[in-house]
Amino acid sequence: MRMGEIYWEENRYYQIDLRNAKWSLELQPLYREYDLFLADVDWICEFNGEILLIEYKNAKLPFEKGYRAAENFNPSSDESVAKIVRKFFDSFFYITSYQRKRPVKYIYILEWPKGDIVSRKMLQDKIAKFLPFRFQQQEKLSPLLIEDFRVVSIAEWNAMYSDMPILRCDDDKVE
Repeated sequence: MRMGEIYWEENRYYQIDLRNAKWSLELQPLYREYDLFLADVDWICEFNGEILLIEYKNAKLPFEKGYRAAENFNPSSDESVAKIVRKFFDSFFYITSYQRKRPVKYIYILEWPKGDIVSRKMLQDKIAKFLPFRFQQQEKLSPLLIEDFRVVSIAEWNAMYSDMPILRCDDDKVE
């Protein structure tokens, strides 16, 4: 694992600055290197003694930046929910293999045309039902598999984690 660094989202329209994290990584290159057919969150980092699993999806990007038409994006569909849940479990595989001892928070940063605080909360509740919150209470696991799950906008992320902002990038002003 490396010190925190700056990462681009897949369309190279936004970047997340994880330099204030103790360490950070993108799992996809590692999983690909070892031919693991696992889904993964976009980034993992350790910040303030917690492991953050960070998934990012932005359906507000202009079509010319490569994203599918926003009107076809439905984050509440069973298929979309199942993908987000699977990304938690398949990414958790990595951090457990390193005998993690830190609390784990899963954060889904989501932007879409119909998204607002109410729809994000409804989606958060729907996805959380499939994450291991109830299981870990029954089994009294220590450390817990997951401490918290949130669905947030970019603005909400930036308010929660101002030391690790997501910023829109101008083509001539990128790091």
